Amino acid sequence: MNAWPAAALLALLAGLSPARAQDAPRCGPVGPAGQQRCAWSDGASLLRVMSADGRRALVLLRRWADGSLAELRCAPTSLLPEDREPCGHGGALAEVTLYREPGKPLGTVSHRRGVLMRQVIVNPQGGVVRSEELVENSVGPDRRIKRVYYPSGRLRHEIDLAEPPPEQYHGREGVGREFAESGQLTQEVEWAAGRERRIRQWHLNGQLKMEQTIRRLGRDELRETRSFYEDGAQAALNRERNGRLFGWQQYHAPGGALQREEEYGERGLLLRLRLHDPSGRLLRDERVNEDPSSS
Repeated sequence: MNAWPAAALLALLAGLSPARAQDAPRCGPVGPAGQQRCAWSDGASLLRVMSADGRRALVLLRRWADGSLAELRCAPTSLLPEDREPCGHGGALAEVTLYREPGKPLGTVSHRRGVLMRQVIVNPQGGVVRSEELVENSVGPDRRIKRVYYPSGRLRHEIDLAEPPPEQYHGREGVGREFAESGQLTQEVEWAAGRERRIRQWHLNGQLKMEQTIRRLGRDELRETRSFYEDGAQAALNRERNGRLFGWQQYHAPGGALQREEEYGERGLLLRLRLHDPSGRLLRDERVNEDPSSS
């Protein structure tokens, strides 16, 4: 994980300071309506409402000893007197500042009626680490956009997903993108109905590196992947069915000349091999195995 210790990075993404993440609070019993209060020895406190199964917090307010908020989690309806104002249950947009420790901002978070509208997390120097926003749309589903940034401030990762009402949700819909620090787009993934539909990758010079399309026929998932060299010449063509190579595969030498072809059967077994000379002319064509599924 680069220069970050894993525990420190996970603590940052969760909105906790590394020291606080290692300090266990003293929690009272879960009371009426799932309410629970916890406290740390230094005066920090935690107020939360647990789900019926006790596995997750529906609402959570964690405060430092000076009363400043360290962490906030809201529900669509108010479950505590303390969550009404910071969660925007009055209908107006409520923006609050979170602190990694007293006096040191972690970022800002905004809610309206318990829905996260915007969040910006910063590093100790004030640079943006990650952000999230809900883009409302009157003619279609809302969209939720999450971004992660390099220390330089350049965009590193962006995911843009549709966020329809729960009763209209049919799986992930949208696009995820990865960028090099130079700004070059290096990968793009498209989802539809909760499944990957297309994946593309680029070389740092902007040439397409790989394009994969995914189709579904009944229970079968078919993937076709085209790979390319940095100069744009085709490097390979691969086909898969349900995670196994299937049908003819093609591999090209630098410059694009066809070098090798392989045929795979129903069970991913290599059946046939064709080798070509540097000009692409067929040198050898041999059968390697018999497909047991055909017998």
